[in-house]
Amino acid sequence: YNVVLNKSKSSNLDDNHVKVTTGAVPKLLSNTETTPTNTSSGQVPSGYTDGNSNIISKSFVGPNETKKVKVKTWMDNATTTAEGQNKTFNYKISIETIATSQTPELESVNILGKNYPVIAATPDFTKGFPNSSTTDDDKKNLSGLYQSYDDDGDTYYFRGAVEDNYVEFAGKTWRILRINGDGTIRLILNENLTETKAFNTTYQGYQYVGYTRDNSSSCTNANPCKSTYSLSNNSFTMTPDGTPSDIKNYLENWYQESLARTEVNGKKADEYITTTTFCNDTSYGSGTEDTGTLYYGAYKRIATNKKPSLECPDPYKKDNSELRTYGGVYKLKIGLINGDELNMGGYSWSSPYATAENYLRHTSWYWTLSPHNANTSNAFVLFASSVGRVDYSYVNLNVGVAPVINLSTGTLSTSGDGTSGSPFKIN
Repeated sequence: YNVVLNKSKSSNLDDNHVKVTTGAVPKLLSNTETTPTNTSSGQVPSGYTDGNSNIISKSFVGPNETKKVKVKTWMDNATTTAEGQNKTFNYKISIETIATSQTPELESVNILGKNYPVIAATPDFTKGFPNSSTTDDDKKNLSGLYQSYDDDGDTYYFRGAVEDNYVEFAGKTWRILRINGDGTIRLILNENLTETKAFNTTYQGYQYVGYTRDNSSSCTNANPCKSTYSLSNNSFTMTPDGTPSDIKNYLENWYQESLARTEVNGKKADEYITTTTFCNDTSYGSGTEDTGTLYYGAYKRIATNKKPSLECPDPYKKDNSELRTYGGVYKLKIGLINGDELNMGGYSWSSPYATAENYLRHTSWYWTLSPHNANTSNAFVLFASSVGRVDYSYVNLNVGVAPVINLSTGTLSTSGDGTSGSPFKIN
């Protein structure tokens, strides 16, 4: 399907001054592909464009699949007062669909100055990729950038044996996980930190799967819990109040001591890093709450339904009857990969698992941000195993840590092609 913008005949703001996006990659309307308007089909209402309409997004849906589309438009910030004053821009959105068994062609996405083609195939999340049975052709053709959506719109994520998503930043080597729906660039440290760490040293209770717990209010999409960093004070402030997990304290101490004030092209690294959504999904998955074992949402999606998602549910109890005061939706400077991102990147719950060619494979375990299950005696969180499997561990065990950060929208590189020998260097 194509998402098409049909401009009203009364609009008089030039296309060179209109930015539009369905997610991660904003464009000027003048730079989008056009398609002849088919008014005979009723696609475009009377009073709208009778020439060409603009295709602002291309994607596909499989059988019984649903996708959400969020369209955003705004005036480009390069527009002068003379060009924008007293101008109007009115439009309607239509969806053009074609029933086909052929793989559609999707546009490429520019990341840090390099164009990556978007792979249109639907991944098989039931097994690791690449795995011991993957052919050389599939490894080559199915490793790369895929399209999905998160709470902010279209997102593009890397999967498989990716060799050109290396980034050198603040004296450390990172890999690009994905372009978030808000256009920010999500990076994961290429190797674990040398020290292993417990997610929470206390483990006897449901709340110990939370990134924070006993929050003064719940962490929801409408009101996410936010940890704000001050460069001048080199300190974090959490709102609303809550008890931090051990892993939160550890990550933020590392950020303060080893990352935030590192010089990058005459600026501090923190000035490039934005506060972005992280998902510590404590939504109901299955099981018994309060008295038995509760399985959380990420486990149900990855292990049971085999359909990971980059949308973050609110931390509801069963039947959305009550919001939890641990876990949920966060806005953070630094966090961890979640189980769904790991699964979409090529790790699997079931055999065969991802081989060492998968770009997320490390030589040791590392934590995710996704709870697995909990009861009154124990709490478990998902981790990335060293054999390419999504696994789970007691929260009080010492496991490796691979920090995740997000670079601001529009960040570019000064050099490099993203390979290990020539990683992107941030401008």
